[in-house]
Amino acid sequence: MTDSIPRTARARGRIAPAKFAHIVLRTDRYDEMIAWWKSVLELDVMHANPFITFLTFDEEHHRIAIARFPDLKDRTPNAIGVDHFAFSYASIGELLSTYERLAAR
Repeated sequence: MTDSIPRTARARGRIAPAKFAHIVLRTDRYDEMIAWWKSVLELDVMHANPFITFLTFDEEHHRIAIARFPDLKDRTPNAIGVDHFAFSYASIGELLSTYERLAAR
């Protein structure tokens, strides 16, 4: 069982998650948000209805879920919240290819 725990966590005597599973984003710009994430990460839709869409790029059922909340209010730029999240690519070439694809759009 301990083989599934990341080495750095095991060395510190901690139990850590095996991997990051997904993130859920709330939006009042539902269709636009789905289109943007599909474009950026070339995601596949696993399930969609008028309220939530599950998107993935690998074997996980969903890496990003987009949830429709039509009455959300804009936040001020200095509000507390997520600053960003990042994705790693297998190589710098894949990252640059993705950048070029998106820059062309």
